[in-house]
Amino acid sequence: MNRDQFAASGGERSVQGLLPAKPAPLTATAEVLRALPRRQQRRVGPFVFFDHFGPQPAGGAAAHAMDVPPHPHVGLQTVTYLFSGAIEHRDSLGSVQVIRPGDVNWMTAGRGITHAETVVGGAEALHGIQTWVALPQPLRKRLPAFEHFAAAALPVVEFPGAQVRVLAGSLGGHHSPVPAWVPLTYLDLRLQAGADLALPVAPAHELALYVAEGEVTLGGTAVPSGVLAQLGGAGGTIHLTAVSDVRALLFGGVPLPEPTVIWWNFIVDSVEEGRACEVDWKEGRFPRVPGFD
Repeated sequence: MNRDQFAASGGERSVQGLLPAKPAPLTATAEVLRALPRRQQRRVGPFVFFDHFGPQPAGGAAAHAMDVPPHPHVGLQTVTYLFSGAIEHRDSLGSVQVIRPGDVNWMTAGRGITHAETVVGGAEALHGIQTWVALPQPLRKRLPAFEHFAAAALPVVEFPGAQVRVLAGSLGGHHSPVPAWVPLTYLDLRLQAGADLALPVAPAHELALYVAEGEVTLGGTAVPSGVLAQLGGAGGTIHLTAVSDVRALLFGGVPLPEPTVIWWNFIVDSVEEGRACEVDWKEGRFPRVPGFD
């Protein structure tokens, strides 16, 4: 697949703005780079939250600084994806799942769920991404659920000097098995230095590119590591050139039709509802995670 093959899909997307991710506390002893939400960009399609963590130390107490104790969610889906290392997920449904590089961990909070994440010791540094996908308003009170998709279940599309794993949505005729309530784009891009890559994208999808490692040019604009590129227009192609070896995420989807309120760990219809959820958590009305009582 090359640039010419996708010419018929419409014009190319361009970079509308560059937003460096900002350090944000994750726990009392660990920080992440937060790309969303931002004052300049509240969401990208239904993606309302985007954290980049690591690489963190591989062993010892420092690695466990990334352990996240039980905490609640409402009205969204959490998506955890690792480049290296491993995390054990536990939730109030009784799910216990180790997440490894290339897997997709997809938890639907719905009306309310509690989960915890613990770093699994090993030789590899912990490095990855966690995003939140807002549920459409009619589905925010659905029953919570948890699904895990091993790396082998996700399509990988090869290009000259590049490889793309389809985490959610599709790329050409390759479709992720991950279920989504709204149409999504979520792709893990690996490019070798000098690679030139053209990808077809859905014209109706709002999109952004986050570079986790290396540097690319997109439509002639340089996008370095740790930066979110807002993509403008409604073209059917994006064109990337790798300045160095690159790991990046292309993500977005069809915009949600109604405003959303992010209140702490919740996607809700109003600030008042968010405050009520927070009170419920403080007063112990959310379900507990087995093993953390």
